[in-house]
Amino acid sequence: MKLDLFKKLDDVSEEKLHPKFKHLKDILIGGEKDILVDWTDGFIDRDNKIIKEFQTTFHSSFWEFYLFQIFKDLGFEIDFSRDRPDFIIKSPQNILIEAVVSNIKVEGREEKSRTIDDITSMLMPPHKQTDYYSILDESIVRNSNAIIGKSKKYLEKYTKCEWVSEDFPFVIALSSYDQVNYGREYIYPLMALLYGRYFNPQLDNFEKKDSIIKPGTESEIPVGLFNNDGHKHISAIIFSCTTTLGKLTSLDLSNGNMNQTNAVLNIRNDYEKPFYKIQSVSKDSPEELGDGLMIFHNPKSNAPIDPEIFKKSNAIQFIPTDNEMRIEGENTPIFSRLNIPKFMVNNTLVNLIFKDFNE
Repeated sequence: MKLDLFKKLDDVSEEKLHPKFKHLKDILIGGEKDILVDWTDGFIDRDNKIIKEFQTTFHSSFWEFYLFQIFKDLGFEIDFSRDRPDFIIKSPQNILIEAVVSNIKVEGREEKSRTIDDITSMLMPPHKQTDYYSILDESIVRNSNAIIGKSKKYLEKYTKCEWVSEDFPFVIALSSYDQVNYGREYIYPLMALLYGRYFNPQLDNFEKKDSIIKPGTESEIPVGLFNNDGHKHISAIIFSCTTTLGKLTSLDLSNGNMNQTNAVLNIRNDYEKPFYKIQSVSKDSPEELGDGLMIFHNPKSNAPIDPEIFKKSNAIQFIPTDNEMRIEGENTPIFSRLNIPKFMVNNTLVNLIFKDFNE
């Protein structure tokens, strides 16, 4: 049974509706709504509030619906009989998964202020982004807060539940919406936050760091959380910074909807030349559900998860081994996604983007 996500709720006025919910409900005329509702097929709203949250705060429930569809596609058996954590996986392995989103700080620039410059910044490689370091550091801080918060909740509350065993892997599933241009964050904030690998675009390489300075302060924020035993109870982080309305449009194009008014260009980061490839999403060149999803494994975990169980998801997995980082995945990762009106896309634009990234 699917959830009636767009029903009118008596206790939610028009003013309380989230801008993205309103855009999805009233503006998008493709198949985006149908795709999203299909994700909810079989989802059990255990506290009877997720539809209200979807309409008013949007991101956290949208992320949960997406994860639910990923897990269904993987054939996971999900136990909804308990109220926490968000997903209790019974097979192919006992896994406890807590979903969380990182949001813009209270005094931060609101997402609705996004300009054409913000949209076109998706077309800039890291070494040409004048705000690269401010975007990276802000993301590290916001995502750190989200991970640490869920880590404490697990240790202080979830471990007291009779159905929770410390022998079961505990995974935090994090989606970033932490600043206006979260879609450019890619792997860089999590590589720094979890492994202390801070990407320097001028050197085109990672530098080792133990901490960063929180933007606008003199406070140090520790990084490299998975380099010691302090977070060994966390088995992995599932991460995305591209799970938003553009994902739905891209999937709609991949389904071959000829009525879609937008086009999606994905910039994919390959590991051989040319390092950046441009994908114009269509039925013949689809974006898969798991594209954009990343899984960062904790080498110090006392209950690791088997990477094989996520292999069919199209997620990119990062698996540290000694001094190396093994990267596994069925497709090249999405660096950024551009979702714009179809009439704006042509071969000249695609060639310019390709040249700009690979020169």
